[in-house]
This record gives sequence, C-alpha cells and structure tokens, in this order.
Amino acid sequence: MKKIGIIILMAILVSCGSSRPESESQGEVNKPSNEQLINKGVTVEVLKLIPVKFQHFIQINGSIKAEEEAIVSTEIMGQVQKIFVAEGQTVKKGQLLVSLNTSVTESSIREVQTSLEFATKTYEKQKELWKENIGTELQYLQAKNNKETLKSRLETLQAQLEMAKLRAPFNGIVDEIYMKIGELASPGGRVFYILNLNNMKVFGDVSESYLPDIHPGDQAELSFPVYPDYIRKAKIHRTGEVINEKSRTFRIEIKLTNEEKKLKPNLITKIELNDFTDESALVIPSYVIKQDFTGWFLYVVEKKGENYVAKKTYIKPGRTYNNQTMILDGLNENDEVIVVGYNLVSGGAYITPA
Repeated sequence: MKKIGIIILMAILVSCGSSRPESESQGEVNKPSNEQLINKGVTVEVLKLIPVKFQHFIQINGSIKAEEEAIVSTEIMGQVQKIFVAEGQTVKKGQLLVSLNTSVTESSIREVQTSLEFATKTYEKQKELWKENIGTELQYLQAKNNKETLKSRLETLQAQLEMAKLRAPFNGIVDEIYMKIGELASPGGRVFYILNLNNMKVFGDVSESYLPDIHPGDQAELSFPVYPDYIRKAKIHRTGEVINEKSRTFRIEIKLTNEEKKLKPNLITKIELNDFTDESALVIPSYVIKQDFTGWFLYVVEKKGENYVAKKTYIKPGRTYNNQTMILDGLNENDEVIVVGYNLVSGGAYITPA
C-alpha cells in the first residue's frame, strides 16, 4: 500500500509540471531582448534651440554725491560773532548763516565816510573855482583824486563787511557747522557744510576694456545694499575722457532725482551696465558645457534608425551671464541639447528623450 501511494504522488507531480506552457518554462515570456534594453538607454531632458535675445551685463561699485554741496569758508579773518542756524536746518539761497565780528571794519567805514564827505565838498568847491579860472589845475586834480580814492576805500571796506556775513550759496540743508561762537575763522577755513539732496550724481569706475561698449545715453540699473528692494534705472550722463593711469579705468556719471530722500552722499551703490546685446542668439545653460583636451563640448540628440543617441559636439562658447552662455559656433537652430542627464551619457550612448 505504501508503494502504491508513492507512485500515485509522483504521477501527480509529473502531470502538474507538464501542464506549464513550453515558452514559460524556458524563461522567455515578457522579457525584453538585450538589444531592446540597450537601445532604450538613459532618459534625458533636452532643450530645443531657438534664437533668443541675449544680453551681457557688468557690475561695478558706485558712489553718490549731491549735485549741490559745498564746504563754506570765510574770505577774511574774524571772530565768529553769531550763528543763525542749527545743524540739520533747511535754508534758502542767500540766507544769513554765520556772521563774524566786524567792529574794526565798521569803525574804519565811519572814518572813511567822514573823510569822504569832506573830500567831496572840497572837490565840488575846487571844481567851481576851476570853472571860474580861480586856482590851479593841480589843486583841482588833487581834490578830485582824494575824493575818488576815499570812495574806492569805502567800497572796499563795505565789501569786507559783507564778506564777514556767510550766506547759503543755494537752497539746502546745513549738515555740519565746524566752528563755535568766539572762535577765530581764517580765510579758507571750514565754517559749515551745506548740501541739497534733491538731485544726486552717481560715479563709477569702469575697466578700460569696456571703453568701446559703454556710452553716454546707455541704460544703467542701480541697486543699494541698504535698500534691497529699491532699484533705480537711469541713463549714463557722461563718460570720462581720461583713463586712470593706476587703475586703468574711466569714470562714468549718472544723474538721479531724489524725491524720497533715500539717497545720501557716499551711499554704497551697485551699478549694472549692459555692455553687449545680441537680438538673435543661440543660448544654453552654462552647466551643460564640458571641456577635454580638444576643447569645449556638450551632448546633443541624434536620431539613429528608430533610436536616439547622444552625440558629442564641440562648440565655441561666447559670453556668459546669469548661468546662460551664448554659443558662437558648433550648434544650429533646432538642435536638441541634453540638459538633464548629460552627466550619465557619452558619445554614441542610447538615450530616451523625455
């Protein structure tokens, strides 16, 4: 009985095994061939090239100055007698700001005025006598000369008196007063600093290599680190005519209005200048470009029968800006450049464009 049971069990097992399809027993169902696996290759993403506008910019540091600013000094020596304004005060052109002690000058003016009155009377008297042929011509000329000399002297003293009054040269703000009442002011010495914040000038130094590309009237974009969201656009007002011998740079000047009063003298400024524009350029992401001993290259898609392969293509790159590079040679419009997966392929490798 045991032998009969074993024989029946073996027969059942053999029967079950023979019921599987022949192809499945050989391991060939739903399994791609090796050629199919190879031809599928790496999945990549591509960029189809079409001409676009490409611009290159350079960035330089700039500094701001007020268009109207002045350190005011006195033309004569004198003791500061009175200060009529305070630091930070807004003033009008011609407004009296500081006066010097003028007691000596005023005394001299009174003396000269008295002498001039007498000299004038003497001259008028001598003139009448001379008309009547009384007296000599010399007496007449001496009287005339004395009167004119005193008159000139009085005008000089009056001018000195006015020099002792320091007035605002333009509308603005008195930002700093350098002297105190009682101190002695001397010619050329600083008395106060005044500026007008309504109009500003921005200066920047540009490398001489950009001299052919930067011109008056070109657009500039200005940013300010202290105001991250504040951007100004303006045209270059002028370019300098001299190259700095030490820095090999030339100066540009940009004018700005300052209604919001955000801009201050010496504020750090970044100036962005467009030095190159091509209205129809082939541009690719800079990161896809590689280099070997032969030169710069990248991979483009090439059709091979029913499949696609990566073609190693040597190029001549041009200017780069903002991680975008302009291609001067080696690529054509409608070429498809591999931009994702380019590190996983080599020349001739099968790929699947996404």
